[in-house]
Amino acid sequence: MVERTPKATMVAEKDRAIVRAAHKHFLSHGFAGASMDAIATSAGVSVKTIYSHFEDKEVLFSHVMVSACTDHLLSEKLPSDEALADRFPWFAQATQSGLTEAGRTYLGHLLSAEQLALYRVVTQDSARFPELGRQYQKNFAKGRTAILVAYLKGVAQKRKWTRRDPIKDAALYEALLRTGIFEEALHGLLTVTEDVIDDRARSASRKMWKFFSVDCK
Repeated sequence: MVERTPKATMVAEKDRAIVRAAHKHFLSHGFAGASMDAIATSAGVSVKTIYSHFEDKEVLFSHVMVSACTDHLLSEKLPSDEALADRFPWFAQATQSGLTEAGRTYLGHLLSAEQLALYRVVTQDSARFPELGRQYQKNFAKGRTAILVAYLKGVAQKRKWTRRDPIKDAALYEALLRTGIFEEALHGLLTVTEDVIDDRARSASRKMWKFFSVDCK
């Protein structure tokens, strides 16, 4: 293990402070409305320091998203099945109950206040800054889907369902989980509660498992 020098540690700490401050301002004011001056003030650094750490505003926003991804094991490189099973007990369960828990985890992340706010930022400013949409797709959407694909691949292997396509199955399960509920939450028409998430996860997993049961006979 390589030990960090005091300078490297200081640089990393400034990075984290800037990203934390940027996260708050981007979610509060949107990408276009977030001021680099205000971010610098919140982080306790100068604007010049921000640009010495991050090339531009889009790069800083990308780091905000990557930081949020790390908290949920969402990234370009998917963790191993063992790491996912350690984080998510349902990952090793090839049962309808496991599928329900996978749906709860998916919706809990998708419908969290942070994720809804990030999605609003991306959609609000995507016309002027199309890279935001690409970054969101790369850092969040693909990560969530990749975990479902890995899980459903494991379910098929354990159940010996040789005709299953985990990519198509994940797309179908996502659709069952998201339809209607995501748009309502995004537009403030639905208050997201544990009961709301639980009801949708149970309903979607029941339909999905019934599909599996019929298709895999």
